[in-house]
Amino acid sequence: MKKVLFAIAMIAVVALSGCTKPEPKIQKRLVMCGDEWDKYAFTYNADGKISVVNRNEGERTWTFTWNGNTATVAYVKEGEVKDPYTFTLGANGFVSTYTDTWGDVRNCTYDADGHLLKVDKAGDVKCNCVWKDGDLEKWSRFSDGAEQFKLQNFLVDENVGGIFPDATDKAGIDRWMIELGLFGKPSKHLLDQATWDGSGAIAVQTYEKDEDGFVTKVSKVYDGGDPEIYEYAWEVINSK
Repeated sequence: MKKVLFAIAMIAVVALSGCTKPEPKIQKRLVMCGDEWDKYAFTYNADGKISVVNRNEGERTWTFTWNGNTATVAYVKEGEVKDPYTFTLGANGFVSTYTDTWGDVRNCTYDADGHLLKVDKAGDVKCNCVWKDGDLEKWSRFSDGAEQFKLQNFLVDENVGGIFPDATDKAGIDRWMIELGLFGKPSKHLLDQATWDGSGAIAVQTYEKDEDGFVTKVSKVYDGGDPEIYEYAWEVINSK
C-alpha cells in the first residue's frame, strides 16, 4: 500500500512540475550608446531590423533600406549626402560583406557559434580574434605590417545585454555597428581588464547596471588616469 501511495505522490509531483513554466527573461534592445562627445540613437523597423541611426541629434544620420539580407545605408553628414554604405548578412545573421562610404570592402569570417574570427580588406587581414569559453580572449590590429594583440580577461558577471566594451579599433568598423550586434556575438561575460601585448598599460572596466542587469555605463581607466565613459540606453521589447 505504501508503494502505491508513493507512486501516486511521485506522479503528482511530475505532473505539477510539468505544468510550471520558467518565467521568461525580460528582453530589451539597444536604443542609444556613446561616449561624452558622440551619442548614437537607434530606431528599428517593424521586423526588428535597424532602420535609422542618428548621431548627436541629427549631426549625422544613417538610414537603412533592406532588401532581404542586404542593406543599403544612406549617409548624411552635417547636411551633406555622402556615398552610401552597403552590407550583406550571411546565413548566421551577421555581416559577411561590408562596403563603407569610401568603397572599401571588408569580408568577415565567423566560427560555428557566430563569433567574429577575422576581417580582411582587399585580401589583407585587418583583424584576428581568438575566443575561449565564449569570451574574446584576444584580438589584433596591424600597424606598419606588424600584428599587435590586445589581451583581455573577464569578470564572472554575465553580459546580459550583449554589449561590446572591447569593440574599438577593429579593422576600421564603427563601434556603433558592432554594438548593434551586426558583426557577431558578444563575449559571454563582461570585460574586466585589457592590455596591448607588451605595452604594460592596463585598462580596467567598471560597470553600472539597471535593475535587470543591463549595463547603462562603462567606465574605463588606464593605469589610474581619468575615466573614459561609455553609456547605453535600452527599451523593453517584452516583459514578464
